Amino acid sequence: MKRNVGIAGMGCYLPDRVMTNDELAQYMDTTDQWIQEKLGIKERRVASPNQALSDLAYPASVQAISNAGISAEDLDLIIVCAINHDKRAPSTAVILQKKLGVSGCAAFDVNVGGCPGSCYALVIAQQFIENGMCDNVLVVTGDIYSRLVDITDRSTSVFFGDGVGAAVLRPCRDNKGFISSTLGADGMWGADVIVCEGGSDVPYTAENIAERKIGVRMNSKEVWKFATSIFPKIIRTLTEKAGMTPDNLDWIIPHQANINMIKYGMNELGQPMVKAYTNLDKYANTGAGSVMIALAEAVNMGIIQPDQLVGLASFGAGFSWGGVLLNWCDEDDFL
Repeated sequence: MKRNVGIAGMGCYLPDRVMTNDELAQYMDTTDQWIQEKLGIKERRVASPNQALSDLAYPASVQAISNAGISAEDLDLIIVCAINHDKRAPSTAVILQKKLGVSGCAAFDVNVGGCPGSCYALVIAQQFIENGMCDNVLVVTGDIYSRLVDITDRSTSVFFGDGVGAAVLRPCRDNKGFISSTLGADGMWGADVIVCEGGSDVPYTAENIAERKIGVRMNSKEVWKFATSIFPKIIRTLTEKAGMTPDNLDWIIPHQANINMIKYGMNELGQPMVKAYTNLDKYANTGAGSVMIALAEAVNMGIIQPDQLVGLASFGAGFSWGGVLLNWCDEDDFL
């Protein structure tokens, strides 16, 4: 029998190191004013040299597990979604499992190209609880972009920051938690638009590094076209599946990449910006962590309340996208 799924606890972790736009401008031809006007970003967080992804994931996970009212020993599955994992092998999920001091539960990594990761990972986790295989699933999404992006490249480095979000999913009563969800991709259009090299196609070699072939590249014009069309489409799809309209939503949490992109999408939906929770001014684009960090912050600050309808929309590389519509749970809603 299919079970309902809700988010029982949220957590997030942002590194202590703050990099302002003025500091970033030392490495390229840009200004604080330009970045704020074009993107809405004032600063971002940067991981310290001795921090791996699992080091960011651990405190976010501990917070989410505590807020869910369970212990790490109760976990049936750990999913970590990122592009810049600790190692090629083993999975970051297994490394995180060790740091949490538990063993036995399943653990695996997911890579859906960064920015679409928040919703992709949540929908993947949803399936394991819906079908009865798991009762408690920890989902961690985020990245350390400062190790991937060329800080002198204005076309990419102004966008990104480091950070991780985490959620614990559990079974919940009917008509609460996940109401609808959607996943998709358009590789025909987007497979070559946002690219992070360093795989089997263009491997890490001294020659490729010297020729600056490794790292992130992006066609911003095509990204804008995609994002401004897919964001409102995600929200409309979610609400149509649920027999609702965007007007019914209390909150919309979109991918945190560009404030003007978000404003454009909210206008297309006919929704006021006060319904969009944003924090990209503080954290920039944390990729797979983007939506999850914003959701965790809004929930843990008490901004999102039980019985409110929340639409999540994540999208990015590969021109992949995902969305989740939630009727936010109270602690008494979990089974």
